[in-house]
Amino acid sequence: MELCSLRAELRSAGVFEHREARSWGKLGLMAAALAACLVGIATWGVVAAIALVPVAGVLGTSIAMCGHEGSHKSFSGSSLRNAVLVHLVFPVFSGLGSLYWHNKHDRLHHGHPNVEGIDPDIKPFPFVSSRGDHQRCNRGERWFQRNFQRYAFWPMSMLMTMGMRRSSIVYLWSYARTRGVDRAWLVDAACIAAHYACWIVIPTIVWGPGACLLIYAAIWSVVGICLALVFAPAHIGLPVVNDQHRDWLHQIETTRNLELPRVVSMFFIGLDYQIEHHLFPKIPHMNLPKAAAITRAWCARARMPYLSEPYLHALADSARFIRDAWTREAISPVAMREALRATVLLG
Repeated sequence: MELCSLRAELRSAGVFEHREARSWGKLGLMAAALAACLVGIATWGVVAAIALVPVAGVLGTSIAMCGHEGSHKSFSGSSLRNAVLVHLVFPVFSGLGSLYWHNKHDRLHHGHPNVEGIDPDIKPFPFVSSRGDHQRCNRGERWFQRNFQRYAFWPMSMLMTMGMRRSSIVYLWSYARTRGVDRAWLVDAACIAAHYACWIVIPTIVWGPGACLLIYAAIWSVVGICLALVFAPAHIGLPVVNDQHRDWLHQIETTRNLELPRVVSMFFIGLDYQIEHHLFPKIPHMNLPKAAAITRAWCARARMPYLSEPYLHALADSARFIRDAWTREAISPVAMREALRATVLLG
């Protein structure tokens, strides 16, 4: 079966239709709740911060994932409104460059999921998911992976947002050197500057540097943990391949859905439906549950793998995998397909 038949089935079910008004409403409610958390922290201090920083981190993660949807143009039917959303949520709110995100996520990860040496999501610095990527690292990184990868992945996820902000600035520098300073560069740089002005400079002037920097670091550390909890189980633990075959088959074979309670799924902004998201990134997240039911049935008819696991099972699998992933050889796409097809036939 070809993917066009699934696309036609999904289109006839209306899952590509945008839910923009509801999405803006959801984003607005989360932003208002986050603002309430920040006001509570500013008003009541340390005691409030202990309770509200984790809540603010969860809300901040979900808001950032709305920017991810805009980057895929699934938030709105308007290219302009998608671009406005991306810049408001990524560089202004999160401090994460939109140019960097487009290259890292939209181009490299979505184009080459779980491909050794290419997909950045399976080798978040300083960790790796295959022996080949391990051997490409420098001596210090290899020493770290051999001795600390099994212990450090989840604690160091608190630094994830800091690392991506650094990578955003490095990417802007590289972009300017190779392509010049164009309009996209200027907008991205201005939005990143606005992030630091709004989150650090202005609050520091009003409340002083100590508390502001501490709260900023605490909230975005929680966001880093939440991002790891969202992204790692979707791909880490599945086969890492040394090459890539036909795109749409590759997307199915290197991705799994995460089964969650509905109230938790609401905060994932569609990223618990990774198979459908990778096959059709332009499906709005509110339509993904309906798309998943159709896709699962289509894969069953076509005798194709459809990997869907309870979230905690997938999380445990990714944690086991990352412990010694630097020792694991990447496999060929043919071997991966044969193993998955055998699983389907046995099932």
